[in-house]
Amino acid sequence: MNPSDNDQNSISRRDFVRTAALAATAVSSGLGLANSAKAQAAAGAPAAPLKPIAGGFKPMIGFQAEVPYIIEYGVARFLDDVQNRANVNTLFLHAELFHPAKSPAGRFATAHPQYYRDINMPPQALGAGEFNLPDAMDKITTESKKRGVQTFAWVVEDNRTPPKIDGFDKLYEIDLQGKRTGGHPGGPCLNNPYFRNLISSQVEDLVRGYNVDGLQRGSERQGPLGNALGAWHHGSASDPAHTSCFCEYCTAKAQKQGIDVARVRKAFEALVPYVKNGRAGIRPRDGYYVEFWRLLLRYPELLTWENFWADSMREMQREFYAKAKSLRPEVLVGFHVWHNASFNPIYRAEQDYQPYTEYSDFLKPVIYDNPAAERMASYVYSVGQNIYGDLTRQQLLDFEYAITGLTKEKSYAEIINQPQEAYEEQLRKLPINGTPRGNFATFSSDYVFQETKRAVEGVTGSKTKIWPGVGIDVVTKNSTPESVRNVVNAVFQAGGTGMVLSTSHAAMQPKNLSAVGDTLRELKLA
Repeated sequence: MNPSDNDQNSISRRDFVRTAALAATAVSSGLGLANSAKAQAAAGAPAAPLKPIAGGFKPMIGFQAEVPYIIEYGVARFLDDVQNRANVNTLFLHAELFHPAKSPAGRFATAHPQYYRDINMPPQALGAGEFNLPDAMDKITTESKKRGVQTFAWVVEDNRTPPKIDGFDKLYEIDLQGKRTGGHPGGPCLNNPYFRNLISSQVEDLVRGYNVDGLQRGSERQGPLGNALGAWHHGSASDPAHTSCFCEYCTAKAQKQGIDVARVRKAFEALVPYVKNGRAGIRPRDGYYVEFWRLLLRYPELLTWENFWADSMREMQREFYAKAKSLRPEVLVGFHVWHNASFNPIYRAEQDYQPYTEYSDFLKPVIYDNPAAERMASYVYSVGQNIYGDLTRQQLLDFEYAITGLTKEKSYAEIINQPQEAYEEQLRKLPINGTPRGNFATFSSDYVFQETKRAVEGVTGSKTKIWPGVGIDVVTKNSTPESVRNVVNAVFQAGGTGMVLSTSHAAMQPKNLSAVGDTLRELKLA
């Protein structure tokens, strides 16, 4: 029997306390966290019977969570909740393996300094009063194994603030202006040997030191062309000159491959005014689309450098997989695929699933239905000021739906659910990756079905499993038991063999988490 739906998840994980507080404020002040009339009507409608999955199997039901949060909440209490409500059998644990030491301040501190070699920062052991990660992980894995629950380490590289560790900034990319990047869309340089060594050290630390069953690596970054164009959700405040990487390591590697880096720089310098003028509403004489193609034809190095970056990412992923398997062949290794693959066709093309099958036991494409619609709208707003600036917002959204196969989704006006100018004024004022406020629509379960099916077909003939990332109350609490039910059904009807519930236990409404388990039982999967 499920715990009472009135049992609120009251203890928020450390890294998300402020976010949860803001969400609560938004609810109380009526800032748009209520469901749309359609969603409310659907939630109150009788549930249609689901078709059991043929053959019957035990799916992987994962849950992403922060280690400090689970410890604060209570390990047994947390597992009781997610197992009883959602039949969770795998935890994806995010933990900071290293951080700035308290004394001496700013040094690279980790529980297992012996694994961190040649990273250009002197590692030191944890000091008194610092979070005891080995003890916390041991408490979680010990209790999990008693219950038959697997534990995976979740290593993510996204828009989090870089740790203030002395020397860590030297791992970061160099932008077009010769400046060190300090956050998204930049990040640690994929060709920096010290960063590669750090990744290898993390793998060894996790496999040898934490007794995990698997590793999931995620990188919510893209190449220099997409970054210069602001071609991701909430990327409209990006500076095209901030694109990267032009460091000594990338330059040397590119020159060995016969790439003229001087021509690459010239190409991106020509792209900068195109993007800046578009943001200022200055239309090229022949239109945005023609001018973009003119730049590509004149400077094919734009695509050369984009592909160089993407190839470097794939190299790093292969090394991550190979290192883990060399230490323990049975450990499962997979990759999180950034939500941007649902919106940006360039990034979608780069994230071809077939090559992943050579170095992935599983893939977790992010297919969060509840924030996807607004994220698509913000992507449309961003690239509607350069490549596709000749189109209206709705024309561009229709184009996106046509090329991604998401033809059953809502209009731009329905998604933003407020005057267009009011919504876009928020986007203009927000920093990169800032999320606007509003009563936004969600995507339908057809979106989840189509994207899961695309991933399953992409790995056909391989051992690689597809475990989509399913979003429940991500960013705003606009999920409902009915929407969750439909999404869970969509994943398995499309051929997925598992799912990862995301992103925050503290933010998930208990009734929505319970809908996962209810649906699995109805599908005869639990």
